[in-house]
Amino acid sequence: MRFQRGLIFALAVSVAVGACGPAATTDGTQGPSPANTRFTNQANLQLAQAQTAEGEQARQLYQQALDITLEGIESAPENPQHYYIAGIAQAGLGDFAAADTMWNRALEIFPGYEEDIEVAREQAWAQAFNEGVIAYNAGNMDEAVRQWTLANQVFEGRPEAYFNLAAIYTQQQQFDQAVDAFRQSVVALDREPGRELSPEEIEERDESRITALQNLGQLQLHTEQFADAEATFRRLSEAQPDNVAAQSSLAVALARQGRQDDAMQAYQTLLARPNLSANDIMSVGVGLFQAEQFQQAGDAFRRITEMAPNNRDAWYNYLNALYAQERFTDLIPVADRLIELDPLNENAHLILARAHREAGQNQRALQVLQRNEAHPIHVDNFQLRAEENRSVLSGVATGSQARAGAPVRLEFTFFGPDGDLGSETVTVTAPAQGETASFEVALTSPTPAVGFRYRVAS
Repeated sequence: MRFQRGLIFALAVSVAVGACGPAATTDGTQGPSPANTRFTNQANLQLAQAQTAEGEQARQLYQQALDITLEGIESAPENPQHYYIAGIAQAGLGDFAAADTMWNRALEIFPGYEEDIEVAREQAWAQAFNEGVIAYNAGNMDEAVRQWTLANQVFEGRPEAYFNLAAIYTQQQQFDQAVDAFRQSVVALDREPGRELSPEEIEERDESRITALQNLGQLQLHTEQFADAEATFRRLSEAQPDNVAAQSSLAVALARQGRQDDAMQAYQTLLARPNLSANDIMSVGVGLFQAEQFQQAGDAFRRITEMAPNNRDAWYNYLNALYAQERFTDLIPVADRLIELDPLNENAHLILARAHREAGQNQRALQVLQRNEAHPIHVDNFQLRAEENRSVLSGVATGSQARAGAPVRLEFTFFGPDGDLGSETVTVTAPAQGETASFEVALTSPTPAVGFRYRVAS
C-alpha cells in the first residue's frame, strides 16, 4: 500500500479574521439582529487587546471577554452577538468545542451570521491545527489527534487536519479511521469556500483533492472496500484521464469484485496506450499481478525489462509472475539476470534452485543453494526514491555467513533513462544470522535513477 503523501502537514497556518462587531445585515426575516450592547463593547475591547498580547496576559484578556459576554447572554439571551463574541473568546482560550457551541447558537438565532462565523471558525481551526502540530512535534500523538479532531469539529472546510489524522491512523494501522479521515478531507475540499480563494489556493486545493482521492482509494483497496474504491478511482480517472496508476487501480477494484472481463478490458486499454513510461507499465503490471492475472502481468514486466534492462524491480516482478505460473524453464534466464543485478537476493536464488530441480538439473540446483548459503549477508526490500538532485536507495540486510558486526561493502551503480549515472559504495554492518538491519545509499545527480545493480566490493 503506497501513499503519495506520507508526511504530516507541519506548517504553521493562520487566516485573517475580521472585526468582532455585527457585520451582517438582515431583511428582518432572519430572527433577532445582532445588537451592540455595553457587554459587546467591553468584550470587543478585551478581544482587541488580547489579539496583540501574548502568553498569560492574552489568556486573561480572553477570559475577561468571555466573562463579559456570558453576562451579556444572561442579560439578553436573544442577542446573537453575545454568542458570536463568546465563541471568539472561547477559541482564544483554546476551548474549541465550547466555541463551536456558541457559534451554533448564534446561527440559530441569526442565520445571517454565517459569513462572519465562517471566518471565525477558520481562525479557530488554525489555532487548533497549530496546537496539534506542537503536540505532534513533541511526540504526543494522543494530544495531536485530539487537537486535529477539534479543528475539524470547529471548521470542516480545510483538509490538512484530516490528512494528518489519516497519516497517524495509517501508522497505527487503524485503517477504518484513516479511510474516514481521507473521505472527510475530500468532502472538505468539495465544500464551497466561504471566502474568495486566490488562484494559488485554488490550485493547491485541486492538488490536495487528487492526493486525497489517491490515498483514499488505496486504503479502500487495502481494507477490501472494493466498490467504494471503484467509485474513488473512477472519479480520479475522470479528473486525470492520463493518470495510468489511477486507472490501473480502478481495474484492480473491478477484478476484486469478480468483474474480470471489465478489469481485463481496462488493462488491455491501458497497455495499448502509446508512449507509456516504464513506471506506467509497472503500475499496470502490479495491478494485473494483484488481480492474479499472472501471464498478462509477466508480459507487462517483460516489456519493462526490454525498455530498461537494468531495472531490478522489473526483473524481480517478472520472475515472480513466471513463478506464479510455474513456468520454471522460462524463469531460469530471468532469475540469472536478476541475480546479476541483485546478487545477494535470497529469494531469487531459492526460486532458481527450484526451477533447476523441476527441470531435472539437480546438480545446478545444489550449486545455486550452496552459493546462496555462502553469502555474507542477504539483502532485500529495496526502495528507490527520487529527492532533489539525488536518488536514494534503501534496503534491508539479513545476517548470513558474515560474523555479526563485520563490515560488508556494497558498490551500487545507478542507471537513468539514458544509461549509467554513477556509483556509490555503502558499508553495511552485518547483523547476526537471521537478524536484520536497514541501510541506505544515495547518488547525487539531477537525473532520477530508474534502476540499479550492485556487487560485493573487495
